[in-house]
Order: sequence, then C-alpha cells, then structure tokens
Amino acid sequence: MRRLTLNEGAGSFVLRDDDAGSSQRTMRVFSFYPRSVRQDARIIIAMHGVDRAAAAFRDLLAPQAERNGQIVLVPEFDSDQFPGVHQYNFGGVRLPPPDNAVLPRDRWNFGIIDRLFHHVKRAIGSSRDTFGLFGNSAGAQFVLRYLALTETASVDLAVAANCGVYMLPSLTAEYPTGMGGIGLDATHLQRYLGRPLVILLGDADNHADAFDLPRWDDAMAQGPHRLARGLWHFEHCTKLAEGLGMKLGWRLQIAHGAGHVDQQIYDKGSDILNS
Repeated sequence: MRRLTLNEGAGSFVLRDDDAGSSQRTMRVFSFYPRSVRQDARIIIAMHGVDRAAAAFRDLLAPQAERNGQIVLVPEFDSDQFPGVHQYNFGGVRLPPPDNAVLPRDRWNFGIIDRLFHHVKRAIGSSRDTFGLFGNSAGAQFVLRYLALTETASVDLAVAANCGVYMLPSLTAEYPTGMGGIGLDATHLQRYLGRPLVILLGDADNHADAFDLPRWDDAMAQGPHRLARGLWHFEHCTKLAEGLGMKLGWRLQIAHGAGHVDQQIYDKGSDILNS
C-alpha cells in the first residue's frame, strides 16, 4: 500500500488493497481529520448506504466527529467492483443466484476493513490498537456480517443502525438469510452474540411503504418496517443467547424522533463510539 498523509478536514485517498485474495483492488476512501487531534484519537470506519455515496456520508459524519475529535474513514464500495447487495451488503461471501457458490474466505470483502485500519494507523502514527465501526441501513448489514463472519480482532465497538433486514443468527438458515452453509459452527454463533455491538434504531423509521424497504418473504417475516424489524431481532437474539446460557453482548438504543436517513442517527452513532 502507498504512503499516506491525512490532511486536516475533509479529504480522500486511494487505498491499494494488495491482499484481496488473488486480485489487486484500489478503492477510494473518504476521510475526515479533526483540527485538534491527539495521537490516541478515536478512529471510526463508517459504511455507507446502498447509494454508495461515500463522500456525502463522510460529510454527514464530520460535524460530530469534529466535536468529538474523531478520525473518520469511509471506504467507497463502488458498484463496478462490488456490484449489487451480494458484493456489498452481504460481503462477497457467495456468488448471487442462481450460482450461489461460496467463495474462498480470502476473497470475502470484510478483510478490507481491517487492512484499511492498519494502513491508516501506521501512516499517521496512531497509538490506537482498535477502532469503532459504524453503518447505517445497507452499511449496517455489512457491519453485522463483519461481526459474525470474521475475527474482528481490531474492533472494540460497533454500531449497526436502521437495518432493513437482519441476518438470522442461525446455522440452519443458508447465508445470507442466516449463517448456514459457509463453514461456520456453534462457536461462531456464540462469538457473534457476544460481540460488543449497539443496535441503533430511529423510532420514526416506521414506514411500511418506504420505497427501499426489503420486501421478500424472509424480510417481511421480521416485521412491517425497519423499527419493528430491529426490535424483533434484538428480542430474538436476547432469547437465543439466554437459551445458549450466555449473555448477549449487544445493547439497544433508540433515537427518538429519528427517521431512516437522519442527522440524529449519525451524531448518536459518533457519540456511542466516542470511547
């Protein structure tokens, strides 16, 4: 990866991902570097929505990041290299139907996040060993699958906000609906349920007729809108963890008055990760 300098304020750089399995990829990363920054400044990697508008997402996160003294990195999963929900939301784990083939783990897209963090950490001389992970909507789907399917050794806290549909913590339901069919076992399931995670929901994200709300059968079974699905999923996972004799590592937070795309969600996510 090339030498990197982060300038104060909003910027971007190109990440050359030499470790992307058998191929090399480049992706643009949109950054925000606060005016007053310490060597141990919090680093947040944020996952944009289905619109792939990484620069705009960085701009929405920047005001609270400035107030909190946080460095923000938004990698752009462009639709040319990462087409469709299978390559972005679902992490490139399987080929889309009708093929459905499971790809080798070193080709899954989750590893980009860890490599980005370590690249930036070295470049700016950060003393931080861990980072915070944030995603809203499609980005939250990526975040949850990242937590479920990888070691996440460098993530100390994640926030998944306003998912449209949730991956079931089930080894019998095939991925991407559940966690089955991709070589995972009960230890992976328990590890996922124990992750430090905040499910963040806007209580005004309750429109059953939203144009971008997933409406396939498995999604509709979780509830009529995003708020209902988030509440159902958190309760479902709480009971599942109890049945496994463990405590769920997740927390639920409600942003009162916040809708699906809402500045309050972005500011609250930044505050939750400000540790």
